[in-house]
Amino acid sequence: MPEKERLPVVTVVMPVKDPHPGYLNEALESVRAQTVPRWRLVIVVEPPELVSLGRQLEQWLADSRIRLLANAGSSYAGAFNTGMKAAETEFVALLLSDDLWSPDAVAMLEDHIARYPHADFFHSARRYIDDVGRPISSVYPARASVTLADFFAASPVKHLLCWRRSLALSIGGMDEQTKCGPDDFDFPWTMAEHGAIFCPIDACLYIYRDHRSSPRKTTHVPRSVRVRDMRRVMRKHGMTRREANRRIRAGRRGYLRQARYRSRLQEQVGRWLGREPRVWRESYR
Repeated sequence: MPEKERLPVVTVVMPVKDPHPGYLNEALESVRAQTVPRWRLVIVVEPPELVSLGRQLEQWLADSRIRLLANAGSSYAGAFNTGMKAAETEFVALLLSDDLWSPDAVAMLEDHIARYPHADFFHSARRYIDDVGRPISSVYPARASVTLADFFAASPVKHLLCWRRSLALSIGGMDEQTKCGPDDFDFPWTMAEHGAIFCPIDACLYIYRDHRSSPRKTTHVPRSVRVRDMRRVMRKHGMTRREANRRIRAGRRGYLRQARYRSRLQEQVGRWLGREPRVWRESYR
């Protein structure tokens, strides 16, 4: 098929809620700046924000490849499911509204989808930037092999995440009861349980923004809420109480320290007193 007649195989799903305008524009520009034009983008917002964000994104929505939809599901996972159901391509990938894709992301996805036709779930290397876009890490490689057993130690796949839409829909999509980490924790674990074949992409296609300029799941959800959600997910996948507690203890020494507040009560008191505690930031390699 001639190059100009090739159809897109990847739809980008971007959930948006209370966005930082600058970060959102940069995320959208990282899609528009792809080296190949064969992509579709579905932006999913909460129903009360549909009109206001529609006005804000008017210049982007003039591009026929971009659609704006209201979340028809529940919470963050519901937004992913809404976008996935609306997609018309064979594969779906995620871009969070404060992060970036590398310019060759779509081209690399197309290449790997063609080279590995039996793969169901692609995941790439990644790196981190700060609030103003300065690099704060080296490139973290994609894990070379992924088995179901790996998920019991830690989630072995990270963004960029791209999966076969039909398989995901056949298992009901993302679990909308999962409030924290439905995308890179619970969902790939569930896909693995249903026989998904994982394929790494060595190239660095995803750029995480570790910022403190606007709300993030890692910083603005109290630690107790995240721990409760994590425990539910781990128990759902068959971990014993002891195994789940051991993994949560390890998290408390690391990434769970990013949460601004230990509990809902501490959050309410802190906001009433006008105190925003300093947030721990991970030391990247």
